[in-house]
Amino acid sequence: METRNATILGMVGGALLVVALVAGAFGAVALTNSAAVQAQTGGVTAMRQVTVVGQGEIRVTPDQATVQIAVETNAPTTGEALEQNNRQSQTVIDQIKQLGVAAQDIQTSGFNIYATYDAQGSSITGYTVSNTVTVTIRDLAQTGTLLDQVVQAGANRVYGISFGLSNPEAIQNQARDAAVANARARAEQLAKASGVMLGNVLGISENIGAAPAVPMAMTMRNEAMSAAAPVPVQAGEQLVTVQVQITYELR
Repeated sequence: METRNATILGMVGGALLVVALVAGAFGAVALTNSAAVQAQTGGVTAMRQVTVVGQGEIRVTPDQATVQIAVETNAPTTGEALEQNNRQSQTVIDQIKQLGVAAQDIQTSGFNIYATYDAQGSSITGYTVSNTVTVTIRDLAQTGTLLDQVVQAGANRVYGISFGLSNPEAIQNQARDAAVANARARAEQLAKASGVMLGNVLGISENIGAAPAVPMAMTMRNEAMSAAAPVPVQAGEQLVTVQVQITYELR
């Protein structure tokens, strides 16, 4: 009986020893994994850093303009309306070219044919043909004269002018330099106030925008412009902005 009890106690003790060893092994693995996680998260996130936003602004006078010029004709039949519109539109385009606008700066941007109806809307009274070209004017000094001359040549619709830059990248580069300098000045001020120094740049992102000159909305008719002086046109200014966000290391 004593021998049997001793055997049972030995088996129980062995089982407890195995459980203890397994628990110890799992504990060692848990400690090892925890230490590894702590080592991984204690790197870049623990680095002292500062993030600032810099703004660069450049004001510049636009050097080109775009304008939409249209010829609209009405006739009893589509054939008559189309023939009249083709002849009148070609005269207008020829006039634009004579004023020094290159062929690549004249682009057809709209062409429409539609029926016109009586007051009751039940009977067709004729047909309207509209041909629109978008013109890029690179010599802004000629803008007013061009608008006047195309109306004299037969254009009866001139839509709003918009102004722009022929080489926006050069202006953006200037604004970008100013934005980076502004960001660094802010970061240096913050570092100095905190009693530390700036280190390496850790990251940069940018956002580019431009506020165009206010478009000049107009619709001109040849009847109203038959004896008028050249249209006064003011290009105003464009504001080109670049915003950068820069993160610096602190030392």
